[in-house]
Amino acid sequence: MSNKVEYKLIALTLVLLTCIVVPIVFWPNETSEVINTFFKSMTTDFAWAFLLIGFGCAVFAVFMMLSKYGSIRLGGEDAKPHYTKFTWISMIITSALAAGILIFGTVEWMYYVHGTPFGIEPKSVAAYETASAYGMFHWGFSASAFYLPASLAIGYMYWNRKAESMKISEACSEVLGKDKSRNSLLKLIIDGLVTFCFVGGMLITVGLGTSVLGELIANLLHIENTLTLRISIIVMFCIFFIGATSQSISTGMAKISNFNIYLALAFFLFVFLVGPKSFMLNNFVMAMGNNITNFVKMSFYTDAVAQTGFIQSWTIFYWAWYLGLSISIGLWVARVSYGRTFKEISMAISIFLPLACWISFGTLGNYGMGLEVNNIANFSDIAVAQGNSAATLAVLKTMPLSTIAIIVFVILVFFNLATSATSVSTVVAMLTSKNLKADEEPNKWFKVMWGCIFMVLPVAILYLENVVDGLNILGILQSFTSIFGIPMLFVNIILLWSAVKAIKADLQSGKLKL
Repeated sequence: MSNKVEYKLIALTLVLLTCIVVPIVFWPNETSEVINTFFKSMTTDFAWAFLLIGFGCAVFAVFMMLSKYGSIRLGGEDAKPHYTKFTWISMIITSALAAGILIFGTVEWMYYVHGTPFGIEPKSVAAYETASAYGMFHWGFSASAFYLPASLAIGYMYWNRKAESMKISEACSEVLGKDKSRNSLLKLIIDGLVTFCFVGGMLITVGLGTSVLGELIANLLHIENTLTLRISIIVMFCIFFIGATSQSISTGMAKISNFNIYLALAFFLFVFLVGPKSFMLNNFVMAMGNNITNFVKMSFYTDAVAQTGFIQSWTIFYWAWYLGLSISIGLWVARVSYGRTFKEISMAISIFLPLACWISFGTLGNYGMGLEVNNIANFSDIAVAQGNSAATLAVLKTMPLSTIAIIVFVILVFFNLATSATSVSTVVAMLTSKNLKADEEPNKWFKVMWGCIFMVLPVAILYLENVVDGLNILGILQSFTSIFGIPMLFVNIILLWSAVKAIKADLQSGKLKL
C-alpha cells in the first residue's frame, strides 16, 4: 500500500486536524468562544451570499433536468450503470442524508415554534404552521441541489475525461493545468482542504448522532449517558468500518444502503399507523403548500431588519453545512453514477433526496407535533431546555411498543451514521491514493484508517461538551461545521469552471454529442 499513498496530502490533512484538536483539548473554553464568534460573523455578514448560492443551485438543478445537457451520460453514450436504480438511489440517500434526517426530522420543528421567523409569535398557530414548512425547506429542493454541481463536474471529468486519479485537483485540470508541475502547490492545498473538510462535513452528523444514540441506549440499558458510553459508540463505528470497507462497494455499501431504506420505510409506516394520521396528512399537505407559495421568500429572507437570529442559526448554517459536504457527496455520487445521465443524477439528487427528507418530516415530525397541538405532550419545551437527545427519547417513548421503536430507531441512526462515514472514508481513501482510476477501489485497510481518523474530531467535540459547563452542543456543532463551507465554495467554482470548459471543448471536437 505504501507506494500508492499520497503522503504529502495525508500529512497536510493531519496537520490541519491537529490544529483543531489541540486547542479543543488544552483550551476548551477559549476555543468554543472563538468558534462561536467566527460563526456569528460569517452567518451575519455573508447571509446574502449563502442565500444567493442556494437559490443558484436550485436554478442549476432545474436547468439540468430540462436542458439538452441533461442527456450527457457519465462514461459515454454506451456506458451501462453499475447498479440497479433502486440500489443507486439508496446509496445516494444514505450517504447524503445519514442520521441527520432522522434526528432533525423528529425535533427540528420544536426549535422553530420557540424561535420563529418573520416576527411570528412563538408557540402560536402560525408558529406551528411555519415550523413544518421551514423544516421541509431546509431539507428540500434547494438543500439537495447544493450537491449537484460537484456531482456532475466530478463525474464528467472522471468518467468522460478519464482523469488520471481521483484527486479533486485532477478534476480541476482544465483550469489548473494538466501538467503536474504547474500550480502544484495550489493543487496540494485544494486536495488537502477538501480532505480536511470531509472530516468537518461529517462532524455534525456524527456528533449529534452519537449524543442521541447515547441517550437512547442509556435508557434501554438503564445506565447513565456518560462520555465513556458515547466514545464506545464511536469505537463501534470504527469496528463497523472494518467490516463494511473490507468489502467492495457493490457487496458492502450497496447491501447496507438497501437495508437502511427498507427498514426506514417500515419504521415510517409504523409511526404513521400509530400516530394522529389525519393531522399528519393534513399538516404535510399544508407544509408542502407553504413551501411552494413561500419558496422565493424563504430563499431570499436575510432577516436584516428584525435580526432575530433565526436565519443565521438555521438557514445559513444549513447552507454552509451543505457546501461543506458538497465535494464529498459529489465525489461519492460521481463514483456510483457511471452510466447515468446528467438528468438522472439531477433528479436523484434534487427530487428523491428531498422526498426522503419530506417523508421523515411528514411522519416523525408530524407525529410529535400532532401530540403537542392536541395537548398530549410538550416536546418543544423539552428540546429547548434539554436538547435533541432528550426530545427524541421523549417522542419515541410515547409510541406503542416504545422499547421496540427505540431499538429500531437506534439501528437506523447507527447504520445511517456508519454508512455515511464509510462512504466518506472511501472517497477520501480514493482522494489520497496515487493514480487510482475512477473504476478502481482503494486498499481496504487504507479506507479503514481514514474511517478511524474521522472519529478523532467527534471525540474531541464530545470531550469539549464534557468539560465546558452549560455548553450548547448543537450550537457548537453548528458553528464548527459551518466554517468548512467557505473553502468548499471556491473549490466548487473551480470544479464547475473546469467541467464547463471540458464539455465545451468536447462539443467543439465532436467527442460529445447532445
